[in-house]
Amino acid sequence: MNDRGPVGVGPRAVAFLIDWLLFAFMIAIVWVVSGGVNSSAEDNLITNPNAALELVITAAALVYFGGLESAWGTTVGKRALGLRVVMENGQPVTGRAVLVRTLGRLLDCFLLSPVVAAIFVWASPRRQRIGDRWAHTIVVRARQRS
Repeated sequence: MNDRGPVGVGPRAVAFLIDWLLFAFMIAIVWVVSGGVNSSAEDNLITNPNAALELVITAAALVYFGGLESAWGTTVGKRALGLRVVMENGQPVTGRAVLVRTLGRLLDCFLLSPVVAAIFVWASPRRQRIGDRWAHTIVVRARQRS
């Protein structure tokens, strides 16, 4: 049984903002080093380096969130706020759950909107967005180390 209740939208939104600011900073560095956008690129997904860059950024975001949550149960933003992802029963998050949760993030946070994700959290008794529901995970306050 999980003795820590699920965290609501406020702390999760702040953690998400911290993660995105950090991620945007990392992307900006890569952007500058790689030369930025090619304004004369063809309008073709296969040969357009700008479209390829967008795909790389999306993949990197999924690796950032999924990789950190898989390794530590938390991202930099969640850790800064003392949050972590666990299974609904309070056990550590599984690799499969992180994968499902991360794919759910692609839908509810990136394709739809973080506002849609917030609405799902508000409407859920366990404070779960779409990815959390699919993965049977919740975000809780991390236990303080003694």
